[in-house]
Order: sequence, then structure tokens, then C-alpha cells
Amino acid sequence: MTAQGWKEALSDAMPEELAREIEIFETQIELRKRGKVEPKVFAETRLRRGVYGQRYDNGQRDDGTGSKRLDFPSGDLEKGPDTMWDAPGMMRIKIPFGALTPEQLE
Repeated sequence: MTAQGWKEALSDAMPEELAREIEIFETQIELRKRGKVEPKVFAETRLRRGVYGQRYDNGQRDDGTGSKRLDFPSGDLEKGPDTMWDAPGMMRIKIPFGALTPEQLE
């Protein structure tokens, strides 16, 4: 089995406007990684799309004896103010009309 991207896997099943929206968001992610988009602007972009960063740890983890810094692979890159790029996150998923088929979960 070969790995494929979302475009190949969903080309016949996804509305064109939704695919375009995903492409725009992917572009914004790449621009942020290159430092071409400010953290505040990117935070606004990702929040509108339901992608939330978790601020509570932000590279710090308390192991019971004290707070220790976690080294994230992306260094100091932020996905928004005070939210490290590699910090845990959450995505809100909108399901039109609240209906979802098993095939859509694949």
C-alpha cells in the first residue's frame, strides 16, 4: 500500500470549495512556518477553522518535583501568541447536519 495525500484520497468525494479552503489553510501553515505570517494573524486564521492550541503547557511540564522545559522540534515557532507550534492542540470538526457515515470516518 502506498501513502497518499488528502487530495488523492478524496478527489472524487470532496466538494471543490472545501478542497480549496483546505489548500488555503495549508498555504497559511507553510507561510507561518517560514515566518511570513505573524503569530497573531495566523492564530486568527486557525481559530476560524476550528484549530485550537493548548496554552497550559507551552513547553513546560511539571513532573511532580518541578517544572521542566520540553524541547519541541520546531524551536520557538508559535502558532499564535503564547502557543508553541508543537504544543498539543485540538481540532473542532464541523459535521453538516450532524450526520456522518462510516465511510467518511476513513
